[in-house]
Order: sequence, then structure tokens, then C-alpha cells
Amino acid sequence: MIKDNETLNQRRKLSYMINVWDDVSLPYTIDYDNIINNVIKFFETESELVYPAKSYFVAIVYAKCLEKYFSIPFYESLDYEDLLFDDKYFVKYSNNNDVYDKIIEKIGDIWQYKSIDKTVEYFKKEFLI
Repeated sequence: MIKDNETLNQRRKLSYMINVWDDVSLPYTIDYDNIINNVIKFFETESELVYPAKSYFVAIVYAKCLEKYFSIPFYESLDYEDLLFDDKYFVKYSNNNDVYDKIIEKIGDIWQYKSIDKTVEYFKKEFLI
């Protein structure tokens, strides 16, 4: 479980001490309509800063990265409350599994999308990979 994984927590803390993040205070919009379609569009094209859809997109990518790089099961990661601890629009899997399931079913294998590259790079930076 991520919560109990001291190594991951230490990596993340250290990363926040040594890195400068260039994605803070960027302009964004809020749109609660068509979250599912917006997230799917983010995978198929490029993700924009439209919340909460952006949070769903990042959560799915981060959960897949935790699975790939640290062998933490995808749905366990997606249900971790602090997966995106500094994102006020993040909703964990168990609180909106219908939305997540529709997105995941539609997009299939996330590794096929070039649109995830920047988010994967942020993940690697955040977890010191």
C-alpha cells in the first residue's frame, strides 16, 4: 500500500525539497460537464488545464506509473487518497469508480498515447526515477 510505503514517501519528500516545479500557478478552467469525454480527449490529443478532467487524467497516469515502476496495483494506487495530494480536484477511485471505469474502458492501454509523456516525466521527477 502506498500509504505504508516509506520508500515512496521518502522519495516524494526528497523530490519536493530538491526540485522546482514549473506547473504551479498556471491558468486553468473548470468544467464539470463532460468529464469523461474531456479525459478521453486528453489521452487522444494533449491534456489541457481543465479541471477536474485534468485530475482524472493525471491520476490514471500516476497509478499506471506506480504499477509499472513500483509494482503497486493500479486500482490500489488509484484509490489512494494522497495520490495527487496537492490537487484539490482529485477524486479517488472508490469515490467515483463509474467515471474512472468508463474512461479506462474507452482508452485501453495508456502506454499507447503520446499525450502522457509529460505527465510520466513529472511522475519520474516526483518519485526520483
